[in-house]
Amino acid sequence: MKRSALLGVLLGTLAVSGCVAPAHDDAAYESKAVLTAQAALSASRTALLGARTYAEQRMPGGYLEPVLVDAEQQLGSVQTSFDSVQPPATTPADDLRTTLDPLLESAASDVTELRIAARRHRDDDLRRAAADLGPVADQLEAFAGKHGG
Repeated sequence: MKRSALLGVLLGTLAVSGCVAPAHDDAAYESKAVLTAQAALSASRTALLGARTYAEQRMPGGYLEPVLVDAEQQLGSVQTSFDSVQPPATTPADDLRTTLDPLLESAASDVTELRIAARRHRDDDLRRAAADLGPVADQLEAFAGKHGG
């Protein structure tokens, strides 16, 4: 019994400590930040494409909602994964995090607004949320490009 309890505690400790993945240097952290920005950009552009296609009456609302839900979930996952990375204790790493985190939050919030507008069939709100998301997607693209993506 004691051996199995010890094994359970050890496995639990490993699982919990594995939740925070360290980035060993600035280059590794920057690489993770670029991959995060690219994934967030993909989800943002997908949401924008869905909203635009719907606005052009080339997609029924029943298809738009799942597209937006998937994009919203992807953005949440991407943001959670990036936030779980322990950055190196350097100013460049802090600057990357300070720049990327608000973009991730904004993109996620804007896609949530798109989903809510789509569910409520409020086309004006949908257009407004898409107009807010477009520049954020552009900033994510610029961030990835600037840092080697």
